[in-house]
Amino acid sequence: MDTIDLEKLFQRGYYVTLGATSSLIEVIQDPNKREENLKRLTLTFDEITQELAEKGVTVEAEARSYVDSFIAQQVNGTVPKSSESADLTTVNTTAQTVDDNGDAKSKVNANMRDEIQELTEQLATLRSELEQLRSK
Repeated sequence: MDTIDLEKLFQRGYYVTLGATSSLIEVIQDPNKREENLKRLTLTFDEITQELAEKGVTVEAEARSYVDSFIAQQVNGTVPKSSESADLTTVNTTAQTVDDNGDAKSKVNANMRDEIQELTEQLATLRSELEQLRSK
């Protein structure tokens, strides 16, 4: 089996799992969703997994947006007011596969390494500043 096929399989499994977990939580919290999900059992396996994968992509995007806004708030030192949190919007994205040519993949890996290196340096700087503030 090709590695790209395995990657797609694991990615799809990840999204289906996220979607299924989200659906399960909805079923537990909302009786109306329970009936909707029971009606979906008449669909084929492929249709169900496609719906769950799409839902998983949406859930991941929402979670990513939430975490990004939380981190931004922590960095800026601001606490959102209730009116600000109501203004949050959901961004729907779809996963797209990228052709596996070595050039593009190595550029992505190099960019990720550079970003990780930069974040590590920033973290070291913040730690040293924190230690200096504690010693004062």
